Amino acid sequence: MERLQELIQRTETIQKVNALQQNVAKQLFTYPILGKKEKTKRRIRKYLLFQQIPPVDRFYWPNALLARGLSEVCRGTSDNVSINTLERYFNRWIKQEMPIYYVDNITNGIPLLDLYERTGNEKYMTGAQRLAAYLLKYPADSRGNLPYRLRDGSHIYADGIGMVCPFLCRYGILTEDMTAVKLSVVQMVHFLEGGMDEASGLPYHGFDSDTGVKYGIIGWGRAVGWLMSGISESLAYLPEKTPQFSFLRDHFQKLSAIAVGFQKEDGSFPWQLQAQDGPSDSSATAMIACALLRGMQFENLDGHYEENVLRAAEYLLAHMKNGRVEQCSAECDGFSQYPQRYGSYPWADGPALRLFGMMEEV
Repeated sequence: MERLQELIQRTETIQKVNALQQNVAKQLFTYPILGKKEKTKRRIRKYLLFQQIPPVDRFYWPNALLARGLSEVCRGTSDNVSINTLERYFNRWIKQEMPIYYVDNITNGIPLLDLYERTGNEKYMTGAQRLAAYLLKYPADSRGNLPYRLRDGSHIYADGIGMVCPFLCRYGILTEDMTAVKLSVVQMVHFLEGGMDEASGLPYHGFDSDTGVKYGIIGWGRAVGWLMSGISESLAYLPEKTPQFSFLRDHFQKLSAIAVGFQKEDGSFPWQLQAQDGPSDSSATAMIACALLRGMQFENLDGHYEENVLRAAEYLLAHMKNGRVEQCSAECDGFSQYPQRYGSYPWADGPALRLFGMMEEV
């Protein structure tokens, strides 16, 4: 992958990625930033309406994606500063006894295992065991699917594949807990069976596991990114002898081939892949590129996808400013609720940093 090596070694690339890395380290401890309006709302609910207010979750999926980016950088370089940052982050969570509010918190699992393997500190493995225990006890539906939210017990989201499956696979293989591995494989197989659009080969945002009805738009960029990255990373940990490995790899290869057909001339992916005249989304671009590169690294994809990864990386570099990645779509509010606001958010910054960290490894 000589062209990726060449790009990562350019002076401008190094400067922009270093600035991004510094900003990601800061965001890790400050996101979310509550404005005056939000703080006032929380006070009214707590002190006037006497409602229970959940604490601000600084270990939510956006923070986890930031941690994932920093952790990937540490894989390709000797970066003690980022390792120390990750230790501070996870030590803080452990000190709080690791509250887990939603499956989103499990997104921290991969960087937590990375930290355990780098330091050998058993407290990080204990933390990973806590995350695994949460998932293994999580109320699944009749087919073993893990709903994204318990209040919607049959709604299965593509997001969940990226959030939980790589962790379950890696944890299960590392600890020889095949129950965790099987749970991960079930999630991926069932989504590929129940959440895809047959005509386009792209995923819906999710589906109802009771009725089979599919929800959200077809080809939402970040849903494609969550699904592809979840499967790609899981395949990196699963032995080929694993039941359904070939099924997962075949579907990943098929989805990858379809997805790159929607890559724009400038290297980006649209917020909805089929919306070629719509806005580009840097978060979808970074996530899909990460999935492609991981697939190549573990020979689950052919090397010709290097061109797609290179174009995506060049697009992301062109949209980095002051240590942030611009042109990222705002947070989704649920099925078919995709605000058309674009700016700089952790879910582009983290995956973009992860991509350049992965490029250091090739």
